[in-house]
Amino acid sequence: MADCAASVGRFRRITTALPAGPARTWLDEIAARLDAELDAVRRLATVGDSIEPARFRVREEPAKRISQRLAAARNAFSEAVSQAAEVAEQVALDPAHHDVRAHLEELSRQASQLALASEPPPPEPEPPRRWWRRRGDG
Repeated sequence: MADCAASVGRFRRITTALPAGPARTWLDEIAARLDAELDAVRRLATVGDSIEPARFRVREEPAKRISQRLAAARNAFSEAVSQAAEVAEQVALDPAHHDVRAHLEELSRQASQLALASEPPPPEPEPPRRWWRRRGDG
């Protein structure tokens, strides 16, 4: 959860570094959607923590799925920051460049589906435990 919040903070810092213009306006709108997605991630993390606090290893099946969703959200938020950085770099070099618009459109599309990203792949089943019995003495 903290990684997702940090990513949104970095996204906002990148946005404020841009000069006023269409790219900054668009990134501001995307940042607002990221805030909404962050709230959804926060609620999901609360549910997962209520099922089983994530201390070391999550064992309960619903909590495992939530943990995987949170990991996917963390990666998606991080990717959003990378794309915003690319947009900011392109704006600094050439604000009229067409790649800026393409990156913004891609980022806008992804921003609305971060927290509730597609269902993560099912977890690998744990190997069955073997029960050892002592042999009788004879």
